Amino acid sequence: MLERIRLSNWRIRIAVLALVLLGTFLLYVVDLLSPVSRDPQAEVKRIVISSGMTARQIAKLLEQEGIIKSSTAFHLLSRYSAASGRMQAGVYDMSPNESPKRLLERLYTGDTVDLAVKVTIPEGYTIKQIAKVLEEREIVAAQEFLAYIATAPLPYDFLESAVAKREPERRLEGYLFPDTYDFLPGTSPTEVVRAMTNRFKQVIEALVPAEVLQGGQLADLPVPLTLDEIIILASIVEKEAVVDPERPTIAGVFFNRLKINQRLQSCATVQYILEKPKPILSDAEMAIDSPYNTYVNDGLPIGPVANPGSASIRAVLTPESTPYYYFVAKEDGSGEHVFSKTFAEHQAAIRSIRKK
Repeated sequence: MLERIRLSNWRIRIAVLALVLLGTFLLYVVDLLSPVSRDPQAEVKRIVISSGMTARQIAKLLEQEGIIKSSTAFHLLSRYSAASGRMQAGVYDMSPNESPKRLLERLYTGDTVDLAVKVTIPEGYTIKQIAKVLEEREIVAAQEFLAYIATAPLPYDFLESAVAKREPERRLEGYLFPDTYDFLPGTSPTEVVRAMTNRFKQVIEALVPAEVLQGGQLADLPVPLTLDEIIILASIVEKEAVVDPERPTIAGVFFNRLKINQRLQSCATVQYILEKPKPILSDAEMAIDSPYNTYVNDGLPIGPVANPGSASIRAVLTPESTPYYYFVAKEDGSGEHVFSKTFAEHQAAIRSIRKK
């Protein structure tokens, strides 16, 4: 009997000790998962969670910044919550007076600070002009952006052969879709280019059939064109047209010329190769030996001369059936052109405009 009492007392002591240890451990865990500070005025820190960071890396970052007490406890909590593997990248304002549970909820829902800068790229901008805008808005340095363009992937693999003869820094000309984007300051050129080429794909895939997106020609046009040729011609239309109603007419004029192998003679293609655009081109400038110059070369230039918007792309895909082969700007501020059927009519239109 005495031995049984001793054994029972021993078991009670062990149980009490176990409960004490368990209680101590739970209190320790609770403490680790409690806010670092109880001060409601605790300093708020800006925390950047990069894309691709693991839960463990995020936990270590928060511990290093003094936002949580224990990265291990935070990581374990994340594993047993809905936040596991679903914490969102972004910029967060976090305070050490927030509980780890609350921090996980914010990471899971993407409760980020909106630091995005709205950047508008106008239709018809060249890569160099886009680089300048990005630098002015402090998104990415112009030279860094231009350097990346030389090796950046194209929106479609089959375009590699089409751009093979172009200068590397021009290989993406035409495929950086002009639109309004939200970029964070300091965004990498990789992410900027990906956003712009993805937008290009989104637009073009709604406009042309699948065979064109696989490297074939669009046979329904007055002159069958590949995707690259469509964008080249659209870029010229973009630079020549000012008012939307004239875009299909201008596209029709260029198709008329292509059909009879008449040079396009687009000033926009010469402006593209000049260091600075000029309002009036000289004879010497129009005679510049360049694969972009449509005054000295037959057919389309070697590549796009700008990044066209959807209106100009649509104009090329649905050109107006027109009897015109020439056009000249009215120079009255309207942005409109005078269209002519013959060269004699064109010359007369030029003289009439110059007299005004």
